[in-house]
Amino acid sequence: MSRVDGYTTDITFPAFFYKEMQPVWISHLLRFEGFQAPDLAGHFRLCELGCGVGVNLLVAAACHPAAQFIGVDFNPQHLEIARTLAQAAGLHNLEFVQADFAQFAASQPQAFDFINTHGVWSWIAPGHQQAMLEVVRQSLKVGGVFYLHYMCHPGSTDLQTLQHFLNVFAPHVPGSSSQQVQMGLKLLQQLAQRGMFADQPNVLRHLEQLQRKDATHLAHEFLTDHWQPQHGVDVHRQVGSTGLQYVCSADVFNNLDVSLSIPGRLQNVVAQTKIAAVAETLKDMARNSHQRMDLFQRAPQVCSVQEQLQDIQKMGFQLLPNAPKSGAIDFTTPMGNVQGPEALCSPLLGALHQGPQTFAALMQLPPFHDNPALLLQSLQLMMMQSLVHPVNPVASPSLPAVPLLHAALQQQAWGITVMPEMGTATLRRP
Repeated sequence: MSRVDGYTTDITFPAFFYKEMQPVWISHLLRFEGFQAPDLAGHFRLCELGCGVGVNLLVAAACHPAAQFIGVDFNPQHLEIARTLAQAAGLHNLEFVQADFAQFAASQPQAFDFINTHGVWSWIAPGHQQAMLEVVRQSLKVGGVFYLHYMCHPGSTDLQTLQHFLNVFAPHVPGSSSQQVQMGLKLLQQLAQRGMFADQPNVLRHLEQLQRKDATHLAHEFLTDHWQPQHGVDVHRQVGSTGLQYVCSADVFNNLDVSLSIPGRLQNVVAQTKIAAVAETLKDMARNSHQRMDLFQRAPQVCSVQEQLQDIQKMGFQLLPNAPKSGAIDFTTPMGNVQGPEALCSPLLGALHQGPQTFAALMQLPPFHDNPALLLQSLQLMMMQSLVHPVNPVASPSLPAVPLLHAALQQQAWGITVMPEMGTATLRRP
């Protein structure tokens, strides 16, 4: 095992794709909530802090050839893979920088419309968190968006017991970091079978889930010396010190009305809470949230209700390959399953199976006529379930980097397929 400043470096972080980090997704979620978003038709700039092997940036750069992208990571092994893939795809609008966040903040004169970071904040020391925020403070444009993923209370609170044990145990056994995690999890499982955690059902549930996860990923996450979930409002306060304001979640479920996203007996309490920080805390408690994907904006511009509806009506939507042709849909949510009735789902699926449709066109379907709120809620649930995705407003029929990137990704056997018409990718689950 090898660490730099408490962070695992002897193994390469595995490739992950997150649709929530893509500009098309972020832009639409902001606009759903009535905020203006950076113009994707322009030459926007996006920076990812802690980019790993660069999968999310590679997809974005291929789908938005007029934009510019920069990925920052301190691990040269990650960047070697990322640069090789970018070169294979012929991507000239993507740059990778080897630096820690303090070094990047000190040397970065450029301004960005988007700054993204996923799976980093909760793993790094407070000093590196402050350096990350310094990049945001210096470099995010007015109207720009900061995407921040982090582990949060109360859902991740009980994970601390398991993470701390693995971090203490790993240096005392041989092998790579991933092998040390596997040995640690095996020991924890043996102890659980002998009655440990008998009075801690949440810890047992987390342990069972960890057994099914990739050991390389767990090594990067859990063998850090600084792993720490936080309360959402505390993170909002930290980010707020840079002049940004929390606007919404990149997790579409968390933006849904409380009638869908909060357990029934708690809905009125949350809905009637007018203090934003208290309401957000109650939502995390009610949902037992274990991670957040927060969107912050510098000087957000709020649209009028009429402007918001006019904007949404022009949006296009398209089915993803795994969408059914008709029938009711059983939506899987953190609150349990939500049944989407056939009377709503079938007309929507039928229309979208004919090809991409605008929101205005879908409003002409009988179930949604003169009911834009119901249509938007239905589309958001389908987006959450990875059945529907917004259309890329600047998609081009000829993006030469896309087939080259697709071929390069297929050689890696990551199961990632680029879908430029939606500015995203699909991930084949093993």
